[in-house]
Amino acid sequence: MRIGLVRHFKVNHPFPEKRLLTKSDVISWFADYDSTPDIEYKKVDLSNIQWKYCYSSPMLRAVNTANHIFEGQITEIPELKELDILHRLSDKWKLPFLAWGLIVRMKSFSSNKDTAAFKNEIIAFVDKIIAGNESDVLIVSHWFVMRVIRQELIKRRFTGKSFKSNEYGTLYVFERSDKL
Repeated sequence: MRIGLVRHFKVNHPFPEKRLLTKSDVISWFADYDSTPDIEYKKVDLSNIQWKYCYSSPMLRAVNTANHIFEGQITEIPELKELDILHRLSDKWKLPFLAWGLIVRMKSFSSNKDTAAFKNEIIAFVDKIIAGNESDVLIVSHWFVMRVIRQELIKRRFTGKSFKSNEYGTLYVFERSDKL
């Protein structure tokens, strides 16, 4: 059984020009980022594997990436959508954009009911694919989602390489030759 993970292509969306931003400014920027069709398309090495299934986050950048690299039917899976943690930000702060980015990253890694539910949905998706014994599955999603999937695959005796958060459009293959 092989499962391939690909992070969506890089989105061309400039950082805000304002020096200090409110929570509302940050939410607005992310909404624009999420709806931007301008991504950096590139050729992706699919390791000469004839991928049979492709699952994608329903977010535009992931769907566009999936359509670019996979020729068959793509199934959009809500569980593969990026974690929405913006509502957990403080309404009281005005901060530089990069500070907001660090806070979003920290909140994404902290334990709370949002991250727990998010991880449980991803785990259920991984379990469904494995239980269905689907082979040669390509998943196009987001870095944090891929990180959770990778952890779950390793727990289930899959092997594959690590990846960095700044790698877009790169395939990571996880493989398991024996049954659970």
